Amino acid sequence: MDKEQAFIKLESKCTVDLNTHVYLRDVAEVYCKNASIQKYLEGLKIYDGRDREVSDSVSAIDITKKIMEGKDNIDVVMLGEPDVLIKIINSKTNVLLDYIKVTMLCIILFLGTAFTIINFQEDVNMDETMEKIYYFLTGNHNESPLMLLIPYSLGTGLGMAVFFSRIISHSKRKKDEPGAMEVEMHLYEKDIDDYVLEDIKNKK
Repeated sequence: MDKEQAFIKLESKCTVDLNTHVYLRDVAEVYCKNASIQKYLEGLKIYDGRDREVSDSVSAIDITKKIMEGKDNIDVVMLGEPDVLIKIINSKTNVLLDYIKVTMLCIILFLGTAFTIINFQEDVNMDETMEKIYYFLTGNHNESPLMLLIPYSLGTGLGMAVFFSRIISHSKRKKDEPGAMEVEMHLYEKDIDDYVLEDIKNKK
């Protein structure tokens, strides 16, 4: 009896809620000419739900074993990632607590950024630079040339907003591209996922 060939492309990560089973369709793209086998594979349970937050992994070998235990007439071709990181999270969180956390984080980031900018200005002696620029433009000495300091301060904030935002862009392509912060966050999350997955594999 000829075997039906099925192609399975695994994703790198799957996040589900507590007590939620994980099926093959949740972690992979499945293709098979035989529609009934494709439907069977997509509905195959590969991980039992948990009642607590935890990170675990399922390998391509584990999935292949489950498929072969259920049906022996499928020729499985695994593509994509060799392991899938399974994250069990509790989606029911305290909204008020989340707002407090976000507010505190924004305050800390704001103060930290402000101190960083102030220290940078002191290191490069920006006050003296502004005095010299003011004297060059007007011919008068002024220790606090507000006509330069105010636009400079506003320009610093506007420059950061333009750099980290895709909204202010005349190019549609630029608007569709991720911003610098989004790229860094993506790389950070990927590094975290890779570390967690490697740690799980080592413990197993």
